[in-house]
Amino acid sequence: MGFFDLKVKCAACDKEVGLNRYQIDKNVWLCPNCFKQAGGVQNFIKMKNMTIEQIKELVLTNKQKLENFNATKKVGSYFYIDEVNKQWVIPKGAISGRIKNATIYNYSDIISFELLEDGSSVATGGTGKALAGGILFGGVGALVGGVTGKKKIKNTCSLLQIKITVDNSDKAVEYINLINVETKKDGIVYKSAYSMAQEILSILEKIYNSSADKSKNNTEISSIADEILKFKNLLDSGVITQEEFEKKKNELLNS
Repeated sequence: MGFFDLKVKCAACDKEVGLNRYQIDKNVWLCPNCFKQAGGVQNFIKMKNMTIEQIKELVLTNKQKLENFNATKKVGSYFYIDEVNKQWVIPKGAISGRIKNATIYNYSDIISFELLEDGSSVATGGTGKALAGGILFGGVGALVGGVTGKKKIKNTCSLLQIKITVDNSDKAVEYINLINVETKKDGIVYKSAYSMAQEILSILEKIYNSSADKSKNNTEISSIADEILKFKNLLDSGVITQEEFEKKKNELLNS
């Protein structure tokens, strides 16, 4: 199969595809849909080092994740959350409520996040820190603040985006672009975008904190179990009595 062959078979779905295709290896091609399902350009180098079976598995896994994702909460068309499965996604394209060609993330994948306005950080959160910056969160929908600490405040904004750093070997950062053309700050478009940014950041903060608390609880439970096991070994060795073991176990479980 050469580059100029009119039709080749997609290595992942086995469907014939024309010249609109992606070459992974000498005789390995992917149709546009499977290429995106496998991670797209960001995952291209990794795909080149994978076998056909591994690529098929990757495409199938990502496709199943998308099919199982059920958005229970949405912020515009920018950010969808599945509160049942504890997952979130930034839609790359939505048709009749179905998300296509996007990466599904778990709550626990969030490392940090920040709001950027024309390249400057306005608010940050995650990495074990409380949300901080130019926005004050008195409640979802409240619009307060902006970029602070600058000598000159611009009357327009050309780029307003949320940057989310994720724990993902294929893609370390996701962006939500709320404004990408020059927009007046006193207009309804800017205010609406800023309000949605605040809502998304509030949700990200709650998601991050819930995952951090769960991780902390799991660590504490594991530590208690280890302590009980240690005293159980002492009991089995005859170092402590059954009464002493029960007393210590109750202290650990009720601490």
